[in-house]
Amino acid sequence: MRLSDLKPENKVLVVVTTILQLSAIILVWILAIVPAALLALAAIVGKTIAGAFRDSRKRPPTS
Repeated sequence: MRLSDLKPENKVLVVVTTILQLSAIILVWILAIVPAALLALAAIVGKTIAGAFRDSRKRPPTS
């Protein structure tokens, strides 16, 4: 079989397939990163709130 015997690739199909593959890769990355980011954000907020309550207990009451 010679190279000239092969049908040329459908350019639209190549573009659509490439877009689908890149979309799948981006989706997997987002699904992997979002939970980690939410956990980090929750840890930061938790430490901030805990620090605020800890500091408020040390202060003498104001009259």
